[in-house]
Amino acid sequence: MRKICFILLAGIFLSCDGDPIEEGVETTIEGTIYDKQNEIPFENLKLKVAEYKVHRSGIYTNREFIQWIDSTYTDQYGEFYLKFKTSGRGDYYKFVVETKPNIWDYHQSVFEIPYIGKSLSLDLDLLHFYPVNLVIEVKDIEHLPVSLNLRHYQDLEDITTGSGTVERLIYADKNSDTEVAFGRKIAPNQYERYTVIIPATNTSELTNYNLTINNSDFKPTE
Repeated sequence: MRKICFILLAGIFLSCDGDPIEEGVETTIEGTIYDKQNEIPFENLKLKVAEYKVHRSGIYTNREFIQWIDSTYTDQYGEFYLKFKTSGRGDYYKFVVETKPNIWDYHQSVFEIPYIGKSLSLDLDLLHFYPVNLVIEVKDIEHLPVSLNLRHYQDLEDITTGSGTVERLIYADKNSDTEVAFGRKIAPNQYERYTVIIPATNTSELTNYNLTINNSDFKPTE
């Protein structure tokens, strides 16, 4: 009987959630978001704080999103100052950079705020991407659709026509070559791939890059 009671009490203990942080606790975060490679700040970039409630059950932890609790924008120098107060409903907070397709964030845009009720400093190095319009001549392509994939994920529409000209707008680091991988499915668990290297544009202006893909360009993936 004692063993059963102990197990029940242990289960209740492990399933208990912590109390929310009391309402009105003030935290400040300040810093600079800069593109060191291109030596320019990130202006008018939205920054926000997410509030969560942590739920624990045994060895499992679940973070329930409560709300976006506050936000701000970077100024012309990439500097920001964000002051927020706890609502009394949460006990876990994240600092989020609202990025766009033309921004690469080495840090995945999300940071845990380790201390609530204190002043924190956070400086970030991000990278500007610039537009490149791919003008793609498609020649007798089979096994459609063909997907386009970049190392830095971008949501690009598949190519669904076997012949003709299609255009896709991508964003790339102007100082480095960009790899674009075209992929298609031949059969269940059988795929082919064709990779094109787009040379560095060395400009922040929109540029066009013409390329041709043929059916024979695709090779089996390893």
